[in-house]
Amino acid sequence: MRKVSVIAGTPVDTQMGVDFLKMKNTGVAEDRLVEPLYRPVAEDCDVQVRFQYSDNDEKRGVMDSIFDADIADGVRDFFIYCNSLSGAFDFDRYALRKSLESGADIRIYTPLQVYRKLGEGYSRIGLIAANNLSAHAIEEALMSSNQDLYVIGSGNMAVVRAIEEEHDPERIIGECGLGAYAEYVEACGAEALLLGCTHFPYLRTEFEKVCGLPVIDPADMMYEALTEQSESV
Repeated sequence: MRKVSVIAGTPVDTQMGVDFLKMKNTGVAEDRLVEPLYRPVAEDCDVQVRFQYSDNDEKRGVMDSIFDADIADGVRDFFIYCNSLSGAFDFDRYALRKSLESGADIRIYTPLQVYRKLGEGYSRIGLIAANNLSAHAIEEALMSSNQDLYVIGSGNMAVVRAIEEEHDPERIIGECGLGAYAEYVEACGAEALLLGCTHFPYLRTEFEKVCGLPVIDPADMMYEALTEQSESV
């Protein structure tokens, strides 16, 4: 079974990523089974946000501590289950650096890689992210493949905190005005609503009740990239 390091901002979304990969293990061929490893970078939302706005040397030091230990343990696949984290650190360049340092083929899968392809399929897309640093990075990635794309976006850490506190999804949708936001992006001509935070699939079922648009979770496409890689190694 191939080990996959699941790296995310807090213990909650890291566990969500672990659970996501375990769920994907159900019913798949033996050569596609993965063993997800739990690797949060911060103890809570507030520490995570401060980390994302810290300087690159500090971020690189935290990543080195995770990657070096896992690479020594034979891990080659790293699943970044956090949109804001993937927007705050250049994982593509880091993968090349770690591959050169270790002499191993280090593969990193991030939501931003998905967005660079996803932008091709839309002319207008709605976006809800954890914060505006993340929203900016996601918009930049989407538009890298489609300069004519129009992104209607918002960042809201209050939603993330409510999910971390395990509030009922219907309550979060109501108290945070997410039904009204879904109506707003639809009125602006959006063709889909992108869940730009790996916490937000927690709300997906309720979102689909109040949103007349397709709701996109990038984790599915990250998993496809991970399993495609398993077929080539």
